[in-house]
Amino acid sequence: MKTFQRRKFKDEHGVEFSVCGDSTVLTRMPKDFVGAYRVPDFVSSIGLCAINGCNGLTSLVIPKSVTVIEKDNFELCEQLASLVVEQGNPMFDSRENCNAIIVTATDTLVHGCNGSTIPDSIEVIADYAFSQRRNLSSISIPDSVVYIGEFAFLCCFSLGSNISLQGLRQVTRCCFDGCSRIKKVEIGKGIKSIESSAFAGCSLLDEVVITEGTKYIGTWAFADCPNLASVSLPKSIERIEPTAFDRCNRIERVFIPKGSIDYFMRFDALKQYRHRLIEL
Repeated sequence: MKTFQRRKFKDEHGVEFSVCGDSTVLTRMPKDFVGAYRVPDFVSSIGLCAINGCNGLTSLVIPKSVTVIEKDNFELCEQLASLVVEQGNPMFDSRENCNAIIVTATDTLVHGCNGSTIPDSIEVIADYAFSQRRNLSSISIPDSVVYIGEFAFLCCFSLGSNISLQGLRQVTRCCFDGCSRIKKVEIGKGIKSIESSAFAGCSLLDEVVITEGTKYIGTWAFADCPNLASVSLPKSIERIEPTAFDRCNRIERVFIPKGSIDYFMRFDALKQYRHRLIEL
């Protein structure tokens, strides 16, 4: 059996690599790196957590040679505004100058940055794709997107745009958790469930509009949203977990369909808002 000895080295920027046989992995970028960086052509993969917390990194180019990018990369790279895959890469692309990394075969956006846009051809936004991109100020999610992964926009503190979700089947766990500047959330007709902590900790969230079709609102889905004042609920709701609106102490109006007060009073999560229910 053929064996290979692993060799480690650094380049002139202090970026660390590991070589084993024909495979070279970028294993770590120094957290004090400043400026733009092009991954060398001899690199075949970027390792787990290899590029994280690099606050001074402004631009990153991924060459054709890189065909594997492990999870948990590009978090807390607060100045990273350009993320580009070179044309001709067999696995990834950055179509339409989107400043993001997309798996070409599945139209899945796996890594974004503060300067990313989401092309209309994207169907999936992967788990953690924008997690802790703290300077991401706005994003438009096209109707082509049918799935957004768990923790996809976790702690995007600067994300201040209204969020309108229309093409999804569910809002996944912790999807927008901690996005403290979001002010309005609109849940479209095709979305069946809002999972646990989906919008928890959105401290400036003022209005939530959930349209007909949604059946389930999960544990802590909107918990710790202290400025939430208005919630619109459809008759399609079948279950609201008791803690769905925990510590939302400023809710003034809960809009429900006409003749449905008794129906909604079945849910413990709403009993404290009995005198704020408004039938439409």
